[in-house]
Amino acid sequence: MTKPGRLFLQCAFWAAAAVLCGAVRLPAQTVETGGTPYTYREAQGQALKAYVFSPKESGGKPRLAILMFHGGAWQLGDASWMFGRAKEFAQDGMVAIAVEYRLSLHGQSPVEGVDDACAAFLWARAHAAELHIDPSRVAGYGVSAGGHLVAAAATLPAINGVPIPAGARPNAMLLYSPALNTGTDAYFMRLMNGHGDPRQYSPSDYISRTLPPTLVIQGEKDSIVYADDAKAFCAKATQLHARCELHIYPNVGHLLTRNLKVQYKDFDSDPEDAADSHKREDEFLRSLHYKAR
Repeated sequence: MTKPGRLFLQCAFWAAAAVLCGAVRLPAQTVETGGTPYTYREAQGQALKAYVFSPKESGGKPRLAILMFHGGAWQLGDASWMFGRAKEFAQDGMVAIAVEYRLSLHGQSPVEGVDDACAAFLWARAHAAELHIDPSRVAGYGVSAGGHLVAAAATLPAINGVPIPAGARPNAMLLYSPALNTGTDAYFMRLMNGHGDPRQYSPSDYISRTLPPTLVIQGEKDSIVYADDAKAFCAKATQLHARCELHIYPNVGHLLTRNLKVQYKDFDSDPEDAADSHKREDEFLRSLHYKAR
């Protein structure tokens, strides 16, 4: 994201305001879908949960883990938004973990979200034996603002000046309409006010040859996170000989919505594009030998 005051930030602000005022109904924060809740950390008096969806088959070699982070402009949503896709990954033999993180509310900022994402990767690896996962194959899946958190965990050198350890980073990334270029964005800067330099939390500014294999799903007419930002991200990664696959879907917007006039809510994702994007995600994981089927 390169333009101050872009539509993403304005829309995200009003969407957040609508939720806070009760005008938008969010999914209930309950676990009724079979995910096993764990507390992966306690921060600022909040017990943060990781909801683990494991395949029915047990035994055999340790499995791929995929940690999943919801979107919502850093201010909305909860881990349950990822439960549907997490179930699908578990059905395909992976351990899918939907992660709760601190939102940018009540004096908090995206820095806390990035810190929580890193803590979740550390937690998953520390409990690899219990979760029956391979600590060398822990992928990150992020949607919109969640894509920023995953990409930040992979690329940033430090959080609040503290270096990010290798165990806090994903081994692969699947990014769905991700916010990648946040350093000069007016809304992101407002969320970051008093919490550090926004440019130090922009994944696009820290691409290197150590970038893990990355897949980006993007709508051509996205007015919330621009396709040009995704193109620039993957172009720079490729120039540095890192693997970055970009799939841009024509004539759709944020989260592949067909509703191009209002892209921050009431998503009307094109069903064929959505199905194809999930197929590409599966093929990407298979190419990394993360999936058996």
